[in-house]
Amino acid sequence: MLLLLLGCAFLLQAMSSASDPVLETDIGRFVGTLLTFESGVKVDAFYGVPFAKPPVGPLRFEKPQDAEFVEEREAKTMPKVCIQVFSPFEQSEDCLYMNVFRPHEKSDSVGYPGFFYIHGGAYQVGYSHQHTTDYVAEHYAGQGMTVIIPHYRLGIYGFAATTDKAIPGNYGLHDLHQALRFTRRNAKGLYLDNDRITVGGYSAGSAAASALSISPLTHNLFSQVVQFSGSTLAEWAFSKRGLEVTDRVVKILGCAGKDVKECMKSKTVEEIENAAKQAHEFDGEINYFDYSPTIDGDFIPVHPSFLISSAKPKPTLASLNENEGLLGSIYYSGEGWNHGLPKEKKDNFTVEDFKEHIRNTVVLRKFFGDQHEEAAKEVADFYLSTVEPKDRTKEFLLDMYAKAIGDVMFVIPQLREFRHKLNSGWTVYNIMSTYNGYIKRNFPHVEVQKTTHGMDYEFLYGREAFGRTLGFTEEDEPYRKLLVDSIVSFVKTGSPKSDSNPNFEAISSAKPLVYTDLSSEAFVKSPYFGREFEFWDHMAEKYRYDLMSGTYKEDRERVEL
Repeated sequence: MLLLLLGCAFLLQAMSSASDPVLETDIGRFVGTLLTFESGVKVDAFYGVPFAKPPVGPLRFEKPQDAEFVEEREAKTMPKVCIQVFSPFEQSEDCLYMNVFRPHEKSDSVGYPGFFYIHGGAYQVGYSHQHTTDYVAEHYAGQGMTVIIPHYRLGIYGFAATTDKAIPGNYGLHDLHQALRFTRRNAKGLYLDNDRITVGGYSAGSAAASALSISPLTHNLFSQVVQFSGSTLAEWAFSKRGLEVTDRVVKILGCAGKDVKECMKSKTVEEIENAAKQAHEFDGEINYFDYSPTIDGDFIPVHPSFLISSAKPKPTLASLNENEGLLGSIYYSGEGWNHGLPKEKKDNFTVEDFKEHIRNTVVLRKFFGDQHEEAAKEVADFYLSTVEPKDRTKEFLLDMYAKAIGDVMFVIPQLREFRHKLNSGWTVYNIMSTYNGYIKRNFPHVEVQKTTHGMDYEFLYGREAFGRTLGFTEEDEPYRKLLVDSIVSFVKTGSPKSDSNPNFEAISSAKPLVYTDLSSEAFVKSPYFGREFEFWDHMAEKYRYDLMSGTYKEDRERVEL
């Protein structure tokens, strides 16, 4: 009887193995799920594959270590998300897992290209679930590539850093390095060609891809980059703010004057979270995020601007939206949207209101000192000057207020990065998304109906930035196809050109601001935010403080701005 039972158990296991895909890795076998789509596409899905030991207890505030051998494990359930301010999913410090989509048909000996995708969320929130969708499986992995979507530590757990270097920081970036190393080591099981790995992301994920592309630890581990709305040269993506906040947390927790790291390790998650809330200060500045990458002498040994010239050049596909700043200023307001205008303010927004918000939100006295009034006036005049005074409607003023914020946070830092990279021999293709049909249908109440930060999310991943699925219409299809095809083509060939859209041109010394305007059709145009780029270069030269990088002139004397 015992032999019969053992035989039945073996048979059941064999039957399961025959129907479920298996991912063979150097830490064990992972049994996943076969996804079959109406189009006939088949994709192997693996959820919650560990790439590092849980960063808990003695491993908190430490670089990630290799995951332990697991022999065999089911990989059919989404992992817990990393600790963060808010999330609809269960959170845990034990969060260093990746989700994988692999073409069902085994590749030839060379392997498929890989798309190593990093989620966004300002380095404070986010999770792989946002992108682990059937849409991504079908439209990316199903087109002949392996998609890897890792978690990384966020907020204080991923980017705490103390001024005394007891906690050097950048643990979230080290997590991504670890995930990339795991990916390369297990290329055979992933059906992956290590010579054709593209690292990409959106927003903070894009800034992280930017950092990985130039770090001495990672720049040789992949061959291409996709950056959508995010650069490591933006202040919110690279600053010293986290050091000041972490030092306050250390004091609140009673760890000052002790072995800081060991003391912080001894605290509970609740104690750390409460201290982090108390340590948060907001003075109205655009960069109100507490934790981000910083110089650690290791992953980022010096300012990122210095790293570009020594990094291996990589083909890059980059994108920005028509007005990046609308999301956090006009589309949403209230808790979490520190620069969002309430309805009563938007309903009666005047030229004087615009000037006041530039003066008190964009160009702050705390940074510009006795140059504050002059700088604020120059910024306001620049954005107002695009139309005659009689045409400065409420809608125009709201558009320009949002545009000023978006230019500072996203547009100019990204363009500066690519100017540095162009000078170092990188091939860069730029997109500006201008399709507004989705906005008009889903956000009819919004005063300025232009595509903004995150509003291309659903076209990219099948789910919008906040987890909802608003759905596509026939009207959306041309833009959706152009956008996805450009990424698929780029990952597979190094060029975004495809049969559906040949209209791409890489930037060059002759055309440094050439771009593709992407809507229902695609057209090559120039210049790419050229007027804004020239203006903010002028501001950085004229005034002591640079809003884009969050640096003072005396601190950036060796950095070409």
